Amino acid sequence: MSTLDATVSMLQAMPEDARIKVMEFTQKLFTSRKPTNPFVPASQEQILSDLAESRQQISDGKGLDMEDALKRMGKQHGFI
Repeated sequence: MSTLDATVSMLQAMPEDARIKVMEFTQKLFTSRKPTNPFVPASQEQILSDLAESRQQISDGKGLDMEDALKRMGKQHGFI
């Protein structure tokens, strides 16, 4: 008897309320509660504005070294 046959046989032998619980649990496994894209789309104007601000910060000497920035973010979020 294959695994599928054994599973079907067990489901057929179960009472109706138990089958409903199995079905609901199975649906939860394959249903995501997360939104498909958690990020708000940015407009072209917003991207260009952010880029200009970033360039200004770098020219003012306020830029961060990437290694330092990653370490800081890692510590902030508990990865380090």
